Amino acid sequence: MLIQFTLQDLVFVLAWIIGLAIGVLLILTLWKIIKVVGNLQSLLQTNQENINKTVKTMPGIFENVEQISSNVRETTDKLNVSVPMILEDVEGVTNVAKESFDLIGAVIENLGSGGSRSKGARKSGSSGFMDYIHIIVEVVQIIVRIFKK
Repeated sequence: MLIQFTLQDLVFVLAWIIGLAIGVLLILTLWKIIKVVGNLQSLLQTNQENINKTVKTMPGIFENVEQISSNVRETTDKLNVSVPMILEDVEGVTNVAKESFDLIGAVIENLGSGGSRSKGARKSGSSGFMDYIHIIVEVVQIIVRIFKK
């Protein structure tokens, strides 16, 4: 038995098989899409009230964001002007403080060299004013050590 096919018949059968496979894939894909759309529809129905609230508040949120961004722009513009001046003032204050601490250190050293004489006077029984000066000198020395650290 001999079966013969023409080239046209072979191409027709192959096209029919490919079309059938594509049709089955499309039906499966459409079935899954329909299931997903059904799930989305039920989610939208259950959350409809929340979605409406969110959509209604969006314009107010955008206005607030716009106002905040304009305030940030204004603040940064002001800071661009004022920060250099503040830094100059801080530098001046630190220089003055450093000079003051150096001066205090020199005064303490001078008092310390004179303190050895006052210790002898204190040991000999004189009390009163020099004891208070000695306490003040020790407090100032502690403060200077703290600030030097």
